[in-house]
Amino acid sequence: MSTLTSAQVELQGQLTALRTAMTATTAIASILDDSWFTAVEAQIRSNPGPGSLGVDRSGFLLSVCHPLRGVEWFEADQERLLKGQVQEIDADGRFALRLCGVDPLRTFIPLLESRLAAFEQIPFKPHAVKAKLALLKASRFDSSFKNHLFEVGVLGDLALKGVLTDIEDASTAVDGVIDVGGREILVEATNTVQEVIPPFTGVAFLDPNIQIDQVVKKLRKKVAEGRQLALALGKPTILFLALTRLGADRHAATIAIQECFRIAEFAALSGVVLSDSWRFQTTAWHEGVTPDTPLHVHERAKVSEWYQRP
Repeated sequence: MSTLTSAQVELQGQLTALRTAMTATTAIASILDDSWFTAVEAQIRSNPGPGSLGVDRSGFLLSVCHPLRGVEWFEADQERLLKGQVQEIDADGRFALRLCGVDPLRTFIPLLESRLAAFEQIPFKPHAVKAKLALLKASRFDSSFKNHLFEVGVLGDLALKGVLTDIEDASTAVDGVIDVGGREILVEATNTVQEVIPPFTGVAFLDPNIQIDQVVKKLRKKVAEGRQLALALGKPTILFLALTRLGADRHAATIAIQECFRIAEFAALSGVVLSDSWRFQTTAWHEGVTPDTPLHVHERAKVSEWYQRP
């Protein structure tokens, strides 16, 4: 039996930690089940490379890795942070938390579990719910997995908030419909997907127009040219847009969104919830400038309350 490299040992440790975290879940564990973990572990053992992308095409394992997981002093400082005892963390600990963040197994996994569970329990269109969950499970070995997770995560979050009233709308084919205060609002969730920034190490010049164009093209696919949100027929619309690793950053995406708001062909768009990633944790709310159907004051206030957060 060959000896594992240090990279393989590290990845296997990260996988084991994720598997342990799965014991506290039901909805996620039904997607990332034993067969998924067995397959990923086999790939780790057969791939001596330093990264996880070669062993997990979905990228999920990489997204929940943490460089300081299991380090005693970090775990103690992380626990203090989660308990609101920030004043008890020294300067080095605060720097580490700012640089590396809190372990996603402590924050993101419970959040994702609550969203998937809420989506599973939607009381309408059970066949559509099962179909989306089946597609999610079928894609767990594929690079599209996180895109499907984002869509289901958005719908699950809206279900948790008690405002989701429909999914897979028959007339427009949008992902969902919500009611924040007396009327239907169409919602669509999508990921920018394409990586427009080449992976590199060092200093490089990047044309921001490439990133801006990426977002404009994605919005056009969802809002213009007779697509889903363009068929709103007088109903307000909200697009949930997730940014992609090696794609447009938040600054470029914000410029793109504001640019689209000033163009008539995007007038069906009432607003955009911009997420820094498919995890749907760090978000910003952008209200349409002169949409065909503006959100009411109370609708804008509620959406802003939910999604205008750092």
